[in-house]
Amino acid sequence: MKNLKTIEIGKNVNLTLIPESKFKTNLVSVFISRKLDRDEVTKNALLPAVLKSGCSKYKTRSQLTDREEELYGAYLNTLISKRGENQILGFSILSVSQKYLDEKILGQSIELLNEVINNPLVVDGGFNEEYLKIEKEIRKDIITGIINDKANYAIKRAKEIMFEGESYSISGSGYVEDLDSINGVNLYEHYKKVLKTSPINIIVEGDFDEDEVVDLIKQKFTFERGDIIDIPKNEYYKEVQSVKEIHETMDIAQGKLVMGYRCNVDYLDKQKYYSLLLGSRILGGGADSKLFVNVREKESLCYTIYSTIQKNKSVMLICSGIEAENYDKTVSLIKKQLQNLKDGDITETEISNAKIGFIDSLNSLNDEIGRVSDFYISQYIAKDDSSIEEIKEIINNVTKEDIIEAVKNIELDTIYFLSK
Repeated sequence: MKNLKTIEIGKNVNLTLIPESKFKTNLVSVFISRKLDRDEVTKNALLPAVLKSGCSKYKTRSQLTDREEELYGAYLNTLISKRGENQILGFSILSVSQKYLDEKILGQSIELLNEVINNPLVVDGGFNEEYLKIEKEIRKDIITGIINDKANYAIKRAKEIMFEGESYSISGSGYVEDLDSINGVNLYEHYKKVLKTSPINIIVEGDFDEDEVVDLIKQKFTFERGDIIDIPKNEYYKEVQSVKEIHETMDIAQGKLVMGYRCNVDYLDKQKYYSLLLGSRILGGGADSKLFVNVREKESLCYTIYSTIQKNKSVMLICSGIEAENYDKTVSLIKKQLQNLKDGDITETEISNAKIGFIDSLNSLNDEIGRVSDFYISQYIAKDDSSIEEIKEIINNVTKEDIIEAVKNIELDTIYFLSK
């Protein structure tokens, strides 16, 4: 991204500017990073929604909505996400670029975002219990509701089994059994600690004046800082001692197969990592991939099949929807296609298509505001300083030999199958 700039504006508070004149809006995002920790993961998952319920100045969600309308339909959003072995609390506001208005609203929008983050509604030393009760019920529904999406539920279970004993097995959505012990006071005390001790990244994307934005961010955001926690690089290497094979049953129409592989490639070894990504695309990245052509089209063993790389853990998942009677044959054929990849059964057409697909996906990041912001917070978490343009150059220079070298040590760790 041309003209991208990152500056430190406070103690472990970084501001990244992503100017893009094609957008008629500005997006200001604040990302607060935590290590995945079983003891605090449910509290963290509740925080963004509780904070959006009301703040000191705008005490109800209705009042916040009214203020958004006054700012020409600005949109305030919060989220919680899991990135590798990290949990990210996200807050953002999207507003119309001042270039199309007679009023300067960017500062007012940033001020509203700061009110939500730094001036929460506090009653008797804690968050509003009524709001918290509502958000706890919503959080409970989110946690329990994943079972209704059988494909994602199977992936969740496969990860829990594969990464047992590792932080990556912890659910970023939280746990139902934690909810009863959380109250307004202990959640507020936890939030004060989170604000003081967490790395914070502010990203501004859109059509704005750079100097004005830097001044506004410095003026409007008021973070109280303490001793900042260290968020280490995720562990990516683990030798497979034996393959775990787990079958679970549920009343479902179609079986869900997830095969988890340890790739043991350092994601900061850029040449090798992006070679691995291309290998995964050739294996299962689209309608021309080896898995799609040979498992779905030629053998008609499945309805869906794809492979995907989990960057921060250097893990590849192969996911498929199959009938139970096709389990053995499907697993065997998937193993064969991966071995063919390792053996160098790769055509120049496959490599070219994989590169085109990958670069097209990078180019598409700029199609919608927020996607580049999301890319750069992911890069920050991975401690990867590669720009989009640098990644394109690396991909274009990957050779067949690079791909073979990157995939040669992929090892099967876990096979999970959910069926009737």
